[in-house]
Amino acid sequence: MAYSFDGDFTVETPRDEVFAVLSQTQKFAPMLPSYKSHALNEDGSTDVAVGVGVGKIRGTGKVNLILEENQPPVHAKYLGKGQVMGGAFNIVAAFDLEEAGQGRTRVKWHGELAMFGKLVSLAGGLVKPVAERDIGQMITALQMQLGGAVAPAAAPVEARPGLFARFLGWLKRLFGGGGTK
Repeated sequence: MAYSFDGDFTVETPRDEVFAVLSQTQKFAPMLPSYKSHALNEDGSTDVAVGVGVGKIRGTGKVNLILEENQPPVHAKYLGKGQVMGGAFNIVAAFDLEEAGQGRTRVKWHGELAMFGKLVSLAGGLVKPVAERDIGQMITALQMQLGGAVAPAAAPVEARPGLFARFLGWLKRLFGGGGTK
């Protein structure tokens, strides 16, 4: 199952400073939702761990990120492969930076997520709302870290936290966990 996401925002920070954050995994990774840790590898990639889950069902997702494209100070693109809750995924996260005048920078971002395995077969279409919520949280964190937004971001990402929680409740009831939703 594959999904694409994109948007843009403008921050009160010069482009070279924004690029310095977005092109270094040790600065970028801690902005991911539910960030737990990261470790730099000799090959230039970074192993990142994030917390995942809803309610009492919790786990850790692990992703290996590599900065695939690095064109200072205008473009950075990460590729990642990871594992979460019995499934696997591939991600792409790209950032294009434009001067916005008066020391501001416009950040255009694009992301792709492809998931495989047990999680997709169980959750199906419920993955996208959770991914949208997490991406929205990451973009908000980026905006705050990079100096706050000065222009509205692309259409706000609609989060539907109740849908995934209802699905998990259904699974609990189905398998004898006594879910309440």
